[in-house]
Amino acid sequence: MMEINPQLEPKIFDSLVMHMKADRSGSDRASISSKVWANLADDLKGIGLSKTKADALISWANTQAEQSRQFPAKIRVLHPMEREFISIGAYDYLLELYRLGLIGPAQLEMLIENCAYLTSLPATRDQIQKMVLRIFSESVEAQGFGSSH
Repeated sequence: MMEINPQLEPKIFDSLVMHMKADRSGSDRASISSKVWANLADDLKGIGLSKTKADALISWANTQAEQSRQFPAKIRVLHPMEREFISIGAYDYLLELYRLGLIGPAQLEMLIENCAYLTSLPATRDQIQKMVLRIFSESVEAQGFGSSH
């Protein structure tokens, strides 16, 4: 199981998002992609992760990015009732994570559904980010990246 300091998780996740966006936006995919992943490794080590944990997260992120490129995200339109409990900014953030491959279709649906149970509506980007961080940790662990042997 990959142990990550909970205080570092937001920084790690934000770094992953930033680098995966850069990976997506490049026209010269091969050269940009290798630079993006190398820069991500440096950022993760700078945040305080060991080389082993940084390599595990990069492997996980690369797998997610490749899967999202192979299976492009489908459009997800909110039902009028769903629009009542998720803000536009929060939904834009979710769609961005979905497009990048950091969350999958089932996770997207679960996050939207969970917004209905929040005590303060509509859900904000900050509220969504907290839920996404929990899913991120579970996803990395479930795929076995960083497991001890």
